[in-house]
Amino acid sequence: MAIKIWLDALTPKQAMLFGSMYRDLVLQGYNVLLTARDYDYTIATLRQLDVKFTAVGGYGYDLRNKLVEELKRMLLLLDIVESFDVLIAYPNPAAARIAFGLQKPYIALTDSPHSEIPSRLSLPLALAIVISSCIPKKSIEQYIYKEKTHIIQFNGVDEVQWLRDFKPDQTYLKLLDLKEYSYVVIRPPEIRASYYRNGFSIIELVEKLIQYLIKQDLSIVYLPRYNDDIIASKFSNTRNFIIPARELGVKGSQLLYYAIASISGGGTMAREAALIGTLGISLFPQELYVDACLERKGFPIMHASSFEEIIGRIKESIRDAEKYKNDSLIALQSLEKPLSGVMKALEILNII
Repeated sequence: MAIKIWLDALTPKQAMLFGSMYRDLVLQGYNVLLTARDYDYTIATLRQLDVKFTAVGGYGYDLRNKLVEELKRMLLLLDIVESFDVLIAYPNPAAARIAFGLQKPYIALTDSPHSEIPSRLSLPLALAIVISSCIPKKSIEQYIYKEKTHIIQFNGVDEVQWLRDFKPDQTYLKLLDLKEYSYVVIRPPEIRASYYRNGFSIIELVEKLIQYLIKQDLSIVYLPRYNDDIIASKFSNTRNFIIPARELGVKGSQLLYYAIASISGGGTMAREAALIGTLGISLFPQELYVDACLERKGFPIMHASSFEEIIGRIKESIRDAEKYKNDSLIALQSLEKPLSGVMKALEILNII
């Protein structure tokens, strides 16, 4: 009888990661339960992937509501997950506590050692943690009991999980009435995340970039994180400012492949763009291990905080938008999916 694996996704990035992993695990014959929080484009992403999942709980927008929503979600999950053999999730206090309480193993994945609060609340309960070889083990060891937790590295980054089989397709562009290399994709900072600092100064930079790029006759595809997004409200009636409908969702890789550049307040979308040969610009307040690692490998990703530097790189990309396409797609094939690390963890823990 196949073991039952529980995957829990909290964000659109985790939806892509665990939605892709769900498919691979089911193909290998495993019984997989996928749950997801209703936040941002998470649910729409899973619907696009056409995988079976259950939406459970929502997102809190202040400290008290975050706690209330998490407590509610934990009770709802307890009724839904019933029996499982192993939990696989990002740092996720609700799911980690359930697994620990039911004496089930928890395998964590993370590329965010800077995300201190979720890591402190979750990673000490994990029996194994799967991380990119780009991330030093010592950055994770601060959160764990070394004698109780295995750290397993894989030669790649999380985004490889859903990009390895990528093939360009302009169908999604047509839905948004876009032409190739005529737009920039922008994702704002996650200013309500526990680890984010200086979010509002980055928002000012993003607004300045949008104003400049629209004046250059470029379209902006803007992907807000929150319903009350300040930038979305400010530019909502501006020509060439496009926000994909939540119900339509976002086909990130197809959108990013044909973009001039991706500008992200976080790291995921910048890495996703770079892996398929599009300039990825991260505005995150600190340089991330995985971003720096991809840059060293020759992928077109950069960490920036200067308006002039960003515009300079975008101008280069406008002149030759396909400069990195072939080399990046070839290099992508040499990287491992995080699932390879997960399978090692399952073996080490004698689950399979």
